[in-house]
Amino acid sequence: MDQQQPSVRLRHDTRPAQDTSTAESEEKTTNGGVNEERDGKGAPEPVKRRLSSSDESAGWMATLTERVDPLTLAVFRFLFGAAMVVHIVRAALTQDVIQANFQDFFPELNFHYYFAMNVWKPPVEITWYIFWACAVSAGLLSIGFLYRLASLSFFLLFTYINLLEKARYNNHYYLYILVSFLFLITDCNRSFSLDHLIACWRGKKTEKTSTVPKWQLDILRFQIFVCYFYGSIAKMNYDWVIRGEPCKTWFYRVEPIRQLAEIVVPPEYASSVIGHFFSAGGLLFDLLIGFMLISKTFRPMGFLMTFGFHLTNHFVFKIGTFPWVMMATNILFIEPETVSKIPILKNFATSANTSTSRDGKKTQTSKLCRPLLALLFCYVTAQCLVPFRHWLYPGDVNWTMEGHQFSWRMMLNAEDVVLRTLIRPQGGAEVVHTGYQINARQMKRMLTDPELILQYAQHLGRGHLQTTGSPASVRLDMWRSLNNRPFQRWVDPSVDLTTVDYWAFHYPWLEPRLPDSDIDFSELDRIRAEAKDHGKMATFFMDKPGGVFKTTLQADGPCSNISLLAVSGDVSAQIKKMHTHVPVGTELSLPIGGFHRVRTGGDGPASVWAYLHDCSPGHFHNAMMMVSMDSWELY
Repeated sequence: MDQQQPSVRLRHDTRPAQDTSTAESEEKTTNGGVNEERDGKGAPEPVKRRLSSSDESAGWMATLTERVDPLTLAVFRFLFGAAMVVHIVRAALTQDVIQANFQDFFPELNFHYYFAMNVWKPPVEITWYIFWACAVSAGLLSIGFLYRLASLSFFLLFTYINLLEKARYNNHYYLYILVSFLFLITDCNRSFSLDHLIACWRGKKTEKTSTVPKWQLDILRFQIFVCYFYGSIAKMNYDWVIRGEPCKTWFYRVEPIRQLAEIVVPPEYASSVIGHFFSAGGLLFDLLIGFMLISKTFRPMGFLMTFGFHLTNHFVFKIGTFPWVMMATNILFIEPETVSKIPILKNFATSANTSTSRDGKKTQTSKLCRPLLALLFCYVTAQCLVPFRHWLYPGDVNWTMEGHQFSWRMMLNAEDVVLRTLIRPQGGAEVVHTGYQINARQMKRMLTDPELILQYAQHLGRGHLQTTGSPASVRLDMWRSLNNRPFQRWVDPSVDLTTVDYWAFHYPWLEPRLPDSDIDFSELDRIRAEAKDHGKMATFFMDKPGGVFKTTLQADGPCSNISLLAVSGDVSAQIKKMHTHVPVGTELSLPIGGFHRVRTGGDGPASVWAYLHDCSPGHFHNAMMMVSMDSWELY
């Protein structure tokens, strides 16, 4: 027995010794250190361990799922919902949106998105109920009552209202739809809401129901950042950066701004200074403001800039609720712990530390479920890529408008369009169509959207076939002025649009924009100023060599003195059967009450000519039997 005990003790003592050395080795390895003997002494030296992909994944997952106070989201929900109530009630009661867009007898058609061609058009009585239901949903969303149902109903109803009529498209409404969708997948009712008060009253308030994962705040911040940043990318074009257009045109018309500029600089430079000042300011604002709102250092300055920018837009452009909604988004960029210290809101803040549990231990990191993670990935990817889809189309997007929508290309163009619709029945003579049974908003959108132009032309063709039983061709004599350029042909007048494939990826019947090298903008400004001194206005046109512009000047209007001025290139005029070459700088009087043709010749650059008229642009367009927004607003 005495001999076996040491053996037993030895076996028992051996394993602990091995375990201890192994544990010490593992501890040293884990701490990133090893023992090396230097000068006879063992000295620990730290060794960095490379993070594995699983460690990195756990890091960003912990950031996204960190629990934060929901008060920031709740305040934004309240402000957004209140703004939507105002928006919908104002549209229904003061803007006559329902009567103008959705009554059975007027207008003659509703324009549709190509991906929603068969959206059901309800009777006007039901449309009223839809609008009021949408307003009620926005109200419930604002106060946070039946939050999930209110979010879903507002998202569906507001989206449906906008799908009913494409002429009502607006980047602002697109943003409202995206935000309402994000409300669907976030918990913005966990504070400052009736739902939260009811949960507290029922004793269902827990740590989890009183906080939200940080990704819910981050996804809304991301959406607002995209709106600003992609808006700046869209402004990085020749007109905005180099010419200062369209800010030069828009802001020079504002009397206080013009008067202030003429005090600072000579009057002849005022328009240019105004244009470049506001162009540079708008571009830098959109480019930097997202980063400033993210940065704690520059955030206060960013808030001041957003208030100044959006208040200016509100008073200059009158663009509804959008400036107020964007100012309300500032709350999203304030840290949750800061919002909870605001005196009026601190009673609604989560009192517990959101990073620790009630027993003082650090909360365990949760994970996003795979379907939600996939949804967020798809959403972020779409928001990053869709604004660049205009690269898939040939030409300048500001001219062709292909890929312009859903891309945050806001307030980029000042454009005028004149249109003459020509219908030729089979075997008959060509006539000018004048009975446009659409409202002002539809006309404004149609004049600048190729898809709506094609829808209307094909609608006219179908209507003629149903009425007479025989087909008719529909061609457009359509000219567009982009950012104070001369009017240029926008639609190929030889193309019968009733035969065009509506579902084609690209619109080859759009004419390319003529190069700016053929335009002397300073000369155009000089001619405008000189015409104004003589009590006239100047309307410029340009066409490529070999072009022909046939028009009339009707006598039943206020236009009594109209002349043609050759500005550049090779310009000739045909009045009745007489052809007259008009040298550059020469003015030719035109007869009122007859047709004339303007021909451009040569083999060089495009030719530019001007009509000098003693009437408003709208009356001048009417005299030419062409429709424009200026002429439309006369009636």
